Amino acid sequence: HTQNTPISPSEGYSLQDPNPNTFDEAEEAITSLNALKNQIKHKFKSLTPQEMIVFSTIYEFQDQNLQVTYKTLATHLKLSESSIRDYINRLVRKEVPILKEKVNNKLILLSISQNLCKNLSLSSIIALRDL
Repeated sequence: HTQNTPISPSEGYSLQDPNPNTFDEAEEAITSLNALKNQIKHKFKSLTPQEMIVFSTIYEFQDQNLQVTYKTLATHLKLSESSIRDYINRLVRKEVPILKEKVNNKLILLSISQNLCKNLSLSSIIALRDL
């Protein structure tokens, strides 16, 4: 035998929608995502063509599981290692997520943040630059 007893609001239950304005929350999320997209677009639009080439090369080498160093970039792009260092430093100053990892206190490996690679393909980044 079961008994139907009403639950009062004082017991923590409300007849109102638990998410009273999901459409407003969705709008806020979309607005926030658009703002982030614009920040990323602005960041990559601010790169010079040469900086973008250096960034793209790092991205492509990383995609191919190749070790990226100043020397490999310099050789591939036919630039000096010092020029590559300058471009990398400029990219870092512009807050492009490039990581430097020192190995054996000598060799510096370059990579792009996995979060960026996971969420944006190189073609998407290039397309953002063209918007």
